[in-house]
Amino acid sequence: MLIDRLRRNPEKKKKLAHVIAGFVILLHAFERYESGHASYLFFAVAGIVFMSVALLHAVIERKAPWIDGVFFVIEAALSFLVAADYFHMGKKALPYCYLAAGIAQLVVAFVKSKKGIRQHKAAQ
Repeated sequence: MLIDRLRRNPEKKKKLAHVIAGFVILLHAFERYESGHASYLFFAVAGIVFMSVALLHAVIERKAPWIDGVFFVIEAALSFLVAADYFHMGKKALPYCYLAAGIAQLVVAFVKSKKGIRQHKAAQ
């Protein structure tokens, strides 16, 4: 049922991707805060920004259609940063999940850039 709704409305699918990324980054910020690291503030700000992007996605994309790909690249960079942090902490499996998420986000950004280039050329 949820999958059918997402298929019919691609705007919700894009919004959901940013909500999930923001939520994961906010969870990491909370974990960093509890462990006493000062980097929690950086992750908290990034998570809030991604949640804001998700809430205002339709408005932002109308003004700057390229912004979606940019945010996917930023989300990928944060995923790689979290993975490196977990590798440094000695975690075993969790860093690989973040690496996979970062790679997926880069793939989505690449695909979106190719679509944007094609749409731009078709409009000329």
